[in-house]
Formats: sequence, C-alpha cells, structure tokens
Amino acid sequence: MRKTVICIFTTVLLVGLVPQFVIAGGVDNKQNLSADYIGSASRNAAIDGSDIAAYNPAGIMQLENGMYFELDTQFLSLDYSHTYGDEAHEMTGLPIVPSIFSIYKQDKWAAYGTFTILGGGGLVEYDEGNIITEAIGNAASAGLFAAYGLPGGSALTDGFAGAKSIYYAFTAGGSYALNDMISVSAGARSVITTKEVDIHGTYAGAEILGKYEQDSDAFGGVVGLNYRPNEKVNVAFKYETKLNLDWETVVDPDTKGTPGEYILIANGLVDGESYARDLAAVFATGVLWNVTPEFSISPSFTLYFDEDADWGDVQNEARDGNSYDIAISAGNVFSEKLSATAGYMYTATGMAADGYGLIEKMSPPLDCNTIALGTKYKYSEKITLSFGLMGCFYVSETAAAVPLAGTPEVEYAKTNYIGALNLQYSFF
Repeated sequence: MRKTVICIFTTVLLVGLVPQFVIAGGVDNKQNLSADYIGSASRNAAIDGSDIAAYNPAGIMQLENGMYFELDTQFLSLDYSHTYGDEAHEMTGLPIVPSIFSIYKQDKWAAYGTFTILGGGGLVEYDEGNIITEAIGNAASAGLFAAYGLPGGSALTDGFAGAKSIYYAFTAGGSYALNDMISVSAGARSVITTKEVDIHGTYAGAEILGKYEQDSDAFGGVVGLNYRPNEKVNVAFKYETKLNLDWETVVDPDTKGTPGEYILIANGLVDGESYARDLAAVFATGVLWNVTPEFSISPSFTLYFDEDADWGDVQNEARDGNSYDIAISAGNVFSEKLSATAGYMYTATGMAADGYGLIEKMSPPLDCNTIALGTKYKYSEKITLSFGLMGCFYVSETAAAVPLAGTPEVEYAKTNYIGALNLQYSFF
C-alpha cells in the first residue's frame, strides 16, 4: 500500500499542477497558435497568412514574394471542475497567449521563424485547494506521512495549489519549390520550459509548504510537403519530431528542512534531480478545396504520438492510445477586403477516465467538440487584421476516484472559450 501511495503522489507532485491549457491536441501538445486557427480550427493545408509558418511551412511557396510579419494574441477563459460526493473542486483562469510569425519569400525559396507556446500556458491558482491538496490531506490523516513529522488523524485546511508553466518554442527553417506543384520545408526547433509550483495548507496547527521550480529544454525538427496540382486543390503534410524533456527540480529554500520537503522527497521530488515528460511527435495533414473563387472547404487531421513519449512509469501506464484531432472548416470571401471562416473539430485524447493518474484527474484530458468562428479584414495592401472565437465543449466523464481519498465516483468536466486577434504586416 505504501509503495502505491508513493507512486500516486509522485505523479501528482511531479506534474499534477502543470496548467495544461490544451485546446486542441494531445495530452500535452497544443495547437491553438494563431487567431486564424481560433477562427477556423483547421489550418493544416492553409496557404494564406503568416501563421502557415507553423501549420504548413511548405505551403509558404504559394505566397507572393515579400516579407511577412504577424503578431497574435489569445485570451483564454478556462473553467475546469470535478465533483465527487458533496465535494466540488473548480479551477478558473484567464491566461494570455502570444505568438509571432515571420516569413521572407523570394521566387523558389523562403525562410521563416516563429515564436509560439506549445504547452503549459500561464498561471493557475486554486484558492481553496483542489484534488491534490485533498488527497495529500487524506494521506496525512491516514498516517502515511507520520515519518515526516505529520501525525495522523488531522485534516488539511486552508488548502492552496498554484502553478505557472510555459513551453516557449522557437522555430526557424526554410521552404523550397521543387516545381510549380510541389514544395518542401525543413526547420529546427528549440523549446525552453519552465514551471513554478506552490502547494500549501494548514495541518495539525502548522503550515505545510511544498514549493519548487523545474525547467527543461530540448531540440527537435519540423519537415513538410505541399502539393498543389491546380488552383482548386492544395494538399499538405507536416511532421514534428518528439522533444525529449527532462525536468530538473529546484526546491524553494522556505520548503527545505520542513515536513513539506520530506513529502516532496518521499514522492521523488529531490532537489537537483529530474524526471522525464516528453512532448510527443506530431503528424498533420490537410486538404484545401476552393469550391468556387469565393468559397472553400478545408478538412484537417492531426495525430499526436503520445504513446512514444516518455512520461515516467506511472504516467506511461495510464495512456490508452494516441491523441488525434479531426477538423473541417469553411471559408467565404465577401469582398476584396472582408472574408470569414467557420469550423468544427473533434478531439480524442487517447486516455480512458478509469486510467487517469492524479495529474489527469486535476486537468482531465477529455474528448472535446470545438466550434470556431473567424473574420479577416484587409485594411490595406500591407495590413491585415484577423479575429477568431472558439468554444471548446469537453465531454464529461465519470470514473472511480483514488481509493485513498475515500470518495465515490468522480465526474470530470471543463469548458474553454478563446478570443484571439492578430495583426499582419506585409512588405512586397
């Protein structure tokens, strides 16, 4: 039993508080990178806009010669909840997610660079605690941490759980047109990740503080292929390599030498040591069909190779397949200056609720139905503005709770809304 408890809480304290604002994608990967994506949910075969440097870099060769620069900002409204018995734990947040895209295209070749947030997403705080503090309190009450100075029989009060986590991604590469129909691309990617975690509460009259930081970095690559046989049809493919992330732990000085540090150590969080949580490889493909000069349809498919990523022994066993997105969008050009898009996406996360670790119990990777609406306004030959709205409606699930918590079934639910806008400036 003690070994099981240690494994469970290792999972929780290692990664359970990472705010995973996944709007589309695998358990960790994120695809909401631009306002045009927020307004369509399907950009895998796009050949317009600077954000194709991230979604379809080989398709850059379909742009006019020149330099393109785009700044995107997303505003996310997050509402996560899980309920068991008479207890309800909720998390709300309003993070802001920026992105930058740049392209220089000249005849048969192009260069591009992007700055995006591929995972994490900002600051989340549970002011009244969450399932993590609830489970730790129950474990302490059961006497499982008595060896670390926490007597059994008490309750954890004034629980608080907060975290800040961001995956900064820098990608640079080039595209080349083999002929009028086929173009290819290749790029290099650097990811820098950072996480800050603060868990505290009052137990047996004393404050329990578990506070630490972790960071990691990795390098990977992105390759693409674009095929445009005629003016009506465009087909695109992209592959992003896995990023091997090894998170190093730095325990806060205020936590060292306290029962909070002993709990961290018992659960594998030792100052100076690290754990694996890779960002999965991604395969993406899509088709753009210009039904008429004004109206287009674009389906997309994205597969996340979660099962090939190393997430540690406990988390590896929790997975039940790879994640994927299936999306379709429609676009219409109303005038030379104004166009609009609408899209739908279904996301399957590849994890069954009964197999969740506590990381997933806190931020459950639920299947999702997404609706997107967007508009684009060409202010001038050089300036274009886009605005997107997206609603992500997750499919709630009920599963058995952690036995140690002494709770009945748990219902997981969440809903996310996003508003996004961008400014693109072109130099022809």
